[in-house]
Parts: sequence; structure tokens; C-alpha cells
Amino acid sequence: MKQNFNHIRHKRTTDQHAARPNVFLFFAHPHFLKTILLPTHIWHIWFCPTAQADPSQNQKSQIFPRSVLLLCILTSLFSIDSFAQIPMQAPTVPSLSETRQQQQLRIEQQNRQLMQQFGHTPPPTQADIQAAQQRQLQGKPPELTPRMKMEKEMVEILKESQNSNSATNEKDYYNSADFKNDLSNYIKAKDIIKAMLNNQQNLSIKDAFYFSEAAFGSLHLNNQEYNNTIKSNTDFIKHWLKENGYNLTDQEALHFGIQKFMSDTLYITVDGKKQGHIPYYYDYIDALSGKDRRNYFVTKTIATGSGQCHTFPITYLILAEALGVEANLAYNPMHSFIRFKNNAETVINYETTVDKFLPNSFYIETLPVMAEAQRNSLYVTELNKKQVVASVLFDLAVNFIKEHWLHDKTFVSECISIAEPYFPNQGFINTANNYLHKRLYADDFNNKIQEKGIKDFNDIQKYSDVFQAYKNYYGYMESVSKLGIQDFPEAEYLRMLSYYDQKGKLQTAQKINSKSKKSLFIN
Repeated sequence: MKQNFNHIRHKRTTDQHAARPNVFLFFAHPHFLKTILLPTHIWHIWFCPTAQADPSQNQKSQIFPRSVLLLCILTSLFSIDSFAQIPMQAPTVPSLSETRQQQQLRIEQQNRQLMQQFGHTPPPTQADIQAAQQRQLQGKPPELTPRMKMEKEMVEILKESQNSNSATNEKDYYNSADFKNDLSNYIKAKDIIKAMLNNQQNLSIKDAFYFSEAAFGSLHLNNQEYNNTIKSNTDFIKHWLKENGYNLTDQEALHFGIQKFMSDTLYITVDGKKQGHIPYYYDYIDALSGKDRRNYFVTKTIATGSGQCHTFPITYLILAEALGVEANLAYNPMHSFIRFKNNAETVINYETTVDKFLPNSFYIETLPVMAEAQRNSLYVTELNKKQVVASVLFDLAVNFIKEHWLHDKTFVSECISIAEPYFPNQGFINTANNYLHKRLYADDFNNKIQEKGIKDFNDIQKYSDVFQAYKNYYGYMESVSKLGIQDFPEAEYLRMLSYYDQKGKLQTAQKINSKSKKSLFIN
């Protein structure tokens, strides 16, 4: 079923869509990114004439590209070996001409600020021009501004929307018996999680993730195997703690047991025989689950012992839940980690991927724009158990889109509407929720374009509903940016992928099978 749909979605033939008005032809035009700003500027000037600069806003951040976010803390922890030392230079006294030059730069800076505050793109600086010329000489594409990057992403999502809708509609996919049967599985998972949140069913992180992943199907474990493995794991942890003199009523000791179980090779004695358990390990092959969605599933980690920065913290939460000790989930950009209180009531950040305790300052200093995102309660803020279960609905909806695209949006919208009340004043709580909103706004805009048969982007202003859909889409993308969330720079993103690819090849060369079900218990 999944393979069939993926084949449909990725099949691209020109004759299939020849009769359709292809509005995305103008998106491919080299001047599109300049053109797309025009209606936004006109609308902003005419409809928001009183817009003023926010005096509390950091002026510097309006001029320069914001500090980049690391896609995953793991990358920096694994790949940074040393920091270069910057040689100190003797201070120099600025000359009069240098002082005038600085004054001129400040005036230019202020002018660029004003242009940006009123929605206009400032002209490139001499440094921008020189950098672009240098990149051109080196055969590299020009560096995109943050706004251009955002608009580029908008275009890519719109293309995805058009292609996916075309493929499913042409194959009459949503009327098939296979789809209807699969939809019932997703609805069942949604209803179970909803019942948990409404206190009509036992609130369980373990069960919420299992039923969400089971809706997608093809899991590494069935429900009984999943529960039995978790019980065996918790029994081993308790046995090891007892043998080593720890009190099972000591909450901090229970956390220590989980951490040792996940990160070290441990041994216990059962009926006079030695029994061991090897640690979990990072799976670098398709770590971002771009090829196989199941690499994002906790069932895969519990079945194979391999995972990444999403599944390891969830595994920790499930073990903590089974042991009766409180633990919380916290988010970082494209990353998650564990927070818990020690016996002194001090909140501890624990990185499951690298077995390290890190202070809040690490995240703020390593990720400079995190300060703004933290003020919006997005990152380094723990989620309680009910919020973790509610967030599973976002993952469930993403699983649905990955497998079936949007359908009529009913299922995806219901998942969002059930989950979001548990995150008041947090419009963006994780990347899954952001993923859903971007695709809903893009699909609405794309559908209206197709309905009107629009072929030229400038024509969208002729239709109020189409123009409103565009403003909704553009407005959401801008609002996310203002929360302190930044795109990962393409060069760094490619470097990270190269790092994962290199590690993945090493795993393959060493014949480490990270995808097949196996026991981590040893004799």
C-alpha cells in the first residue's frame, strides 16, 4: 500500500499534466523571488500605513542575517573537536577618515533598518556585491537572503502540494478500499489518544506512540512484543540497581539506572548465571527518516537498539513511565532531550544521544537566537506527560501526510485542533506542528490557484480569496521566523548530511545492522 502510493506520488510525466494550467512555470522564473515581494509590499503600505518599528526589537537583527540554529545538538557534540584560538592584535587608533567612514556606515545602516521595518528589501551593500561576484567566480550559486530562503521554501511546498494532489486525484486514490481501510486505522489511533487526553482512558506515553506508529504500519514489533521488551528492559534496570545497592524508591537512582541502561554495557546475575545488556547506539543511516519513516519511530529503536535524537528521549520517557519516575521532554531546534528533577529539586537537562548533562546556558550560547525562541516558551521548556501525549497527534498527522498526503484535510485538522489547546500561547511547539501548518496553508493557496486557472502570479490580486490565501501562507511563514526559529544554513545542512553519510558508510562497512529486530541482551 505504502509502496504503491509512494510510486504514484513520485511519478512525474509531462504528458499527464499537459492539459493543466501549470501555475508553477512562473515560480521557476529567475525573477520570481523579486516578483513575489511586490504584492506583499503593496498590501503592507496600503493596508498597514501606521506600522511602526517595535522599539523593543533588536535593531541589529533587522540588518544582518540572524544567528544560525544547529539542526541537531548531536551534530555539534560529535563533530566539533576543538576551537581555534584567535590571535590578539595590538589596538590601533582610528584615523579621521576611518571615523567618517564609520559614521557613513552607521547612516547607511539606519537607512537599511528603516527600509526593512516598512517591508522593503534594502539594496545590496558593496560587501554583498563583492561576495556575490566572488561566489560567481567560484561557480557557486548566489547566497540567498533570509526572506528569499523563506520564499524558496514556499515555492517548493507549493510544488509538492500540486504534484501530490495531481497524483492522488488522477489515480482516484482516495476512493480505493486500501485507503479507506488505512484511514480507519489512523482514526482509531487519534480516538485512543483523544480518550487519553480526556481522562477516558489511561494516560500512557508508551501506548500513545505505539498506536500512532501502528497506524502507519509495517512496524518492527507487534503490540505484545513491544510491551514484553519494555517489561524486560525495566526488570533488568531494577535488578541492576538492587545488585549495586541502590534504593528503588530513590527517584534519582531510577534515572541513573535508565541512563546506564541506555549508554553502557551492564551485567546482572540471574539464577547464578550472568546476563548482560549492551547499550543503544546512534543510527546514522537515514537518520532524518527521509527514506524510511520508520527510522523516526520509537518501536524501531526498542526493537533494534538503534535510533536518533527523537527516538532516544521517547525511549527514556517510556522506561521512566514503566519505572514510575517522572521525566519530561524538552525541545530544541530539530532535536529533543530529557529534563528531570534530581533529589535536590534541581532541573537537569540530559542528552540521551551522547549521555551528557548540559546546562541551559549551553543551548543559549551554542544557539544564539534561542534566547528569542525561549522567550516564546519554545525551547528548553519541559512538556508534562499530557503534553507529550498531545504532541503525538502532530506526529500522527505527519505520518498520515507522508503516507496519504492531505486528503480532504479533515483528519489533519482534527489532530491539530485536539492537540493545540494543550499548548496555550505556543503556536509553534515542535517541527511536526510547523510542518502541518505550512502544508495546510500551501495547499489552500494552491487549490485556489487551480480553481481560478491562474497562470501568472500577478493575477492573484484580481481574486480577493486567492490573495487572502497567499497572505495567510506568507504571514504564517513570517510569524514562525519572528518566534526566533531560523533555517539551518544550507552549507551546514549539507555538511551534517555528509557527516551522517560518512558515519552510515562506516556502519555498513562494519556490517552493523541497525534496521533489523534483535535483542540487546547478552549472556
